[in-house]
Amino acid sequence: MDVLRRFKLLFVLIGTGFLGNLLVIYYLQKGFTYGQIGLVSALSALGFFLFEVPTGVVADRVSRKTSVLIGIALFSLGTIILIFLRNFPMLIAYALISSLGATFVSGSLQAWLFDNLKHLGMEGRFREVMRDAKSLGLLISAVTIPLGAFLAQFYGFTLPLAMTLAVEVLMFFVAFSIPEYEFRKPDVSYHLHVLGSARELLRRDILWFVLFSIFVALSMNQFRKFFEPYLGEMLARSLGTTLMGTLGLLGVVEVIIKALPKLIGVRLRDEWSRKAYELAPVLTPFLTLLSAIYMNPLFVVVLGMVAALVNAAFAFNFSVEFQHRIPSEKRATITSLDMMFSATVMALFYTVYGFAVDWLGLREARFVFAVFLLGIGVAFKVIQALGVLGDALELRHLAED
Repeated sequence: MDVLRRFKLLFVLIGTGFLGNLLVIYYLQKGFTYGQIGLVSALSALGFFLFEVPTGVVADRVSRKTSVLIGIALFSLGTIILIFLRNFPMLIAYALISSLGATFVSGSLQAWLFDNLKHLGMEGRFREVMRDAKSLGLLISAVTIPLGAFLAQFYGFTLPLAMTLAVEVLMFFVAFSIPEYEFRKPDVSYHLHVLGSARELLRRDILWFVLFSIFVALSMNQFRKFFEPYLGEMLARSLGTTLMGTLGLLGVVEVIIKALPKLIGVRLRDEWSRKAYELAPVLTPFLTLLSAIYMNPLFVVVLGMVAALVNAAFAFNFSVEFQHRIPSEKRATITSLDMMFSATVMALFYTVYGFAVDWLGLREARFVFAVFLLGIGVAFKVIQALGVLGDALELRHLAED
């Protein structure tokens, strides 16, 4: 199996899940409140803040491959804790360990792929390879998530979690088999390397681009946060059953509003992909607002499909554009700094939003936060239209192509 196929397989395995966001229902079943779940989500995001730079430096100064292998091993440890979850401290441990694992992988995997392609003289195929890998992963998850959901409904959550662990073990061996071509350590010290990477991130064209992406991600996270119990309660009332009795249906919905729209989103033709990228900052909070105004299950599912498609196109374009803008020798650390800043914002949001849901209720909290985020999205578009930021928010790599 050649290098590109192994990378694609690795991306597929990383994207393969048997529960996805249905884990929220697992937490609720264990007796945790929305406030506690929001707090744990915040701690997980803070884990990104604490771990992103050190793990990014490991990738740039030790090895991208080593960093990815450590991250995958930590994924497995986190899943084991989740299987035996008994109390809130264990949930906190899972959140921190899984976030640590994610930081070892996040900045390193794409940097590893990009540099290997560059070594092979195939740097221009990065967008194509990423698109194919993400598409395959989404197709697989379209099967595995409903499967895991029905297994959880009829046999409990332990079985799909054990299947997740098996996939993570396979993931480790696939990553181990991929070579790392001509890895070169930076010539500067740790502190100078981080400071240099931070200066790159603070460049006007990169900083505003990153802030823009963080806002769009935050808007999508608001749509998706506690979405499963929100929709599940609607379905339960309609079908005369309980939240647990809707797990199988929610697994199918997870595919309908997540996997399939994302598959379309990452494979849109460049013209439509660019349009989705431009619409995302305003359209996403508007769709969230609509989902809080009219609580019809079918209508909410359609809104979720549109939001997922638009945000998949946005995230894909951002990841490709970002890799084109940053220097190779600082690639993993800069990506980690980006994740760190994003994690800080998300941690604050998850904490506030979780307790707001406990205080206001799911529907009311969705409405209030969606109105606020819609205002910010409109402000971004106005600033962009006035040309204040130049081409900082534009997709330059598409213009170059």
